[in-house]
Amino acid sequence: MMRNRRRVLSIVVVMLMLAMLVLPMAASAGGAIKQSGLMIVPPFAQRSYTLTVGRVAVTVPPGAMPWYGGIVYLSVHETPSGRFKAEFLPDREFPVPVIMDYDTAPWVDYHSPRGPQRMWTTNGKLKSWHFSRYSGWF
Repeated sequence: MMRNRRRVLSIVVVMLMLAMLVLPMAASAGGAIKQSGLMIVPPFAQRSYTLTVGRVAVTVPPGAMPWYGGIVYLSVHETPSGRFKAEFLPDREFPVPVIMDYDTAPWVDYHSPRGPQRMWTTNGKLKSWHFSRYSGWF
């Protein structure tokens, strides 16, 4: 009798442990996809440089970066429904506008200090004079 109780208890414990391992994987199976990319623009760049991550791209034309060059970091979170959030770093202002390409999105919602603002795109493209810490683009 005691042996059967131990056997049943051990089976229940093993099943609970398996359930604890499987449930988080099942819950995260349909989650958002996060992708990121880094681009280094060399000093005195004479041509445009483009960084593409998922459905979002940023093109830095000549003269937009400082004379010593710099980095551009792009992080994109995309949900299964097709919505995405793009973050452009580091905080920077450009003397020449950079071109942000959001695939075919007719508009993007820019998260500014005053709250979300809708900005209409031209064939998914938008010109920007800066990267901001409020750069949540949807």
